[in-house]
Amino acid sequence: MNHTTGIEVLVRYFTNYTQVSQEEIDLLKQVIGYRKYKKKEIIHRQGDVQKYLAFITKGAVRFFYIDEKGDEQTSEFAFENTIIGEYKTLIESEISSAYAEAVEDTELLGISKDGLLKFLDKYPKYYAVMTDIMSDALVETELRNKLLRITSSRERYEELCRLQPEIVRRIPLTYIASYLKMALGTLSRVRAGKL
Repeated sequence: MNHTTGIEVLVRYFTNYTQVSQEEIDLLKQVIGYRKYKKKEIIHRQGDVQKYLAFITKGAVRFFYIDEKGDEQTSEFAFENTIIGEYKTLIESEISSAYAEAVEDTELLGISKDGLLKFLDKYPKYYAVMTDIMSDALVETELRNKLLRITSSRERYEELCRLQPEIVRRIPLTYIASYLKMALGTLSRVRAGKL
């Protein structure tokens, strides 16, 4: 994939929310950059100022933070056709609360604060599009919170398999265990039917 192909993927994604004109596509090509990341490469570090919102055109990204004990705690996964980054953090130049790491070879389109504001100023209908996208992301967050309220390790894993099978197919068990707030050994026993 390249910049042009990535823009085509992004435009198809936007058509789920609105009609996209050629003029809008032309401006997107100007304000959006393209970058590849290798598996396990850090895309963004906890504590850095966020400079871009990104759209995953290929691959998978894991978000995690380092807790007070120095352990990695996985908080989220994102796959193709997902916008990643925190809008408020980007606009207000705040520091990021999490790392973003490529779980697979990953390709992203990125837009800076200035590029985003330029695009939104010219095409204000995308404020509504962003609201719809953020609403969809909130639903995903609510699903995860519901998942973590399940006390049984087996039920929590089974619910993950039902609600988010993409995670189970593509993400290493170590990260899934962290995401489900259980030890890797516990997850292994659950998967083997021993728990």
